[in-house]
Amino acid sequence: MLPNFNECWWDSIILDVLICNWFGIWSGMKTVRYFDGKTYEWVGLSRQPTIMGKVRRSLSQFTPANWDKDEWNPLSGPLRFVQVLGLVVIVLTVELNAFFLKFCLWVPPRNPLNSYRLILWWLIANPAIREYNSFLQDRKPMKKIGAFCWLSLANCIVEVLICVKFGQGLYPKPMPKWIVIFWSSTAALLGIFLAGWIAKLYVDRNRLVSATEVYVKKVS
Repeated sequence: MLPNFNECWWDSIILDVLICNWFGIWSGMKTVRYFDGKTYEWVGLSRQPTIMGKVRRSLSQFTPANWDKDEWNPLSGPLRFVQVLGLVVIVLTVELNAFFLKFCLWVPPRNPLNSYRLILWWLIANPAIREYNSFLQDRKPMKKIGAFCWLSLANCIVEVLICVKFGQGLYPKPMPKWIVIFWSSTAALLGIFLAGWIAKLYVDRNRLVSATEVYVKKVS
């Protein structure tokens, strides 16, 4: 649909998937695990024996006292799986909007507006992800999604609407059929998987209830 997507297979697989995406995810997970398991020694500055120790202690003053670990647990249940999947879809939509906005609004790739948009999204996404994770982990019966989550969702929807409105008649080629078939098949398989998962949980729950009733009758 866009000239940016007209890439050869090795560019998409090797550069985009393996190097940029996979290496970025791997290095990010390593960084998270490093800070999660790191032992911090909060010794006073005057008690540091060396100059480098004093410098490190001074710089560590600007780091958090502790690091919170966010647990997503997408396989804990069908609802949690859909909730995490929805977050992934929104993130991918925001990433995809960058290409469509540049094309629809005639923004050159080197224009600073692209960098400003990424910085703005970075500032909004950090608290939004934290709020959404807290929403999923909260055990209260009545809970609310944070303001940054709603703001991120609204921004994503506005960007999509801009691409739809100003992109009419601009796309040189329609989406290839094999991509439509691939994603349609993926959505269908995902729906079947979720239906089977829910059915299995329902059957297991009924078996547990029946076994509990039989046990209560025997005891009574």
